[in-house]
Amino acid sequence: MTTHDDSQGGRKNARSLAELHALGIMKKMPPALQLDSTEPVALPTVEAPSLEGVSVAQVAPAPLTEQELVDRFDALRRRHADVRERQPGEDVALEDDVLVDVLGFANNRLMPFSVRENWWVRVAADPGLPGFFESLAGAKVGQSVAIELTLPDTYPVEALRGQPARFLVSVKAARALKLLDDDSPELLSRLGMGSITDVMRKLGDELAQERLADVDRLTQERVMDVLVDRTPVELSAALVDEEIRQRWAEAERPILQRKDFQPDELQEALEGWLQDPLTRMDAAYRITLALVLRAIAERDGIQPDRAATDAMLEDLATLTGVNRQELGVAVKEDEALARRLYEMALRFSTIDHVMKKVTLTPASA
Repeated sequence: MTTHDDSQGGRKNARSLAELHALGIMKKMPPALQLDSTEPVALPTVEAPSLEGVSVAQVAPAPLTEQELVDRFDALRRRHADVRERQPGEDVALEDDVLVDVLGFANNRLMPFSVRENWWVRVAADPGLPGFFESLAGAKVGQSVAIELTLPDTYPVEALRGQPARFLVSVKAARALKLLDDDSPELLSRLGMGSITDVMRKLGDELAQERLADVDRLTQERVMDVLVDRTPVELSAALVDEEIRQRWAEAERPILQRKDFQPDELQEALEGWLQDPLTRMDAAYRITLALVLRAIAERDGIQPDRAATDAMLEDLATLTGVNRQELGVAVKEDEALARRLYEMALRFSTIDHVMKKVTLTPASA
């Protein structure tokens, strides 16, 4: 599935693996496997790579465009629009926000990474999946529709590009939005950011700060790539399979079980993940990087610090919508969760240690 705006003010759902492929951020995710586990497959031994002589060019920030600013303002207007909940049986209209469940099929099989549940989307054309979102116009709230289209040449799952696909979409709710005029006093009052000039300036500053954060993230990924390249390691197919299996079990299996998929159908869905080449490459990369970082932590005596732990908990709270106090209780009561969070905090601390050791050169013009 393509990336698309979630509903105004609502918490974003976790993105599908295919979307993360397209966004190029899979590499920052730790593996699902516990590094200190010996089940169900053995982890290879890795020698920590030297950090001497690691020099990486910083990523140059892309220039901000006028369209980005317009899009950000449009999103802000939608968040502060007048909203009317559509009633069961009422038709969905273009530019509505709709809450949907989605299952995608191609070649009579469930498409990997097409499963979505409780997903707020905007009913408007999206170049990532032409013909999908706008086809929701005319659907009735509380009913299901089938959308048939040909997957674009940019579809994240390469084997499915150009293939006919059929999406079963349950329209669970819809909101009609009445946008206020760009320069209306009421909109400016709701925004609480001053004049329209002040609003655009603040949005520009936000975009600039986000762009700088992207630069830091992408530069860090370049450093991680160097570490992986410096560390030859043989990963068994079984290890990669298990990593993918655990990811699938976390992300997709619960939804399919709620949809009453039978065991053979669940196995077929898992096979879609296991057979996708890009998914296998991402899984192998995540495992290798995790092993490398663990080896560096052990060699250099790295332990999670308070800042790394706090940052990790803040990210987790934002992602899940669970407050910090509830997270603290959950960690104390769930040993497996505590161990997983420790691994994440250790990862953050080790990456911070690495970034202080390597040489970063200015971005090339």
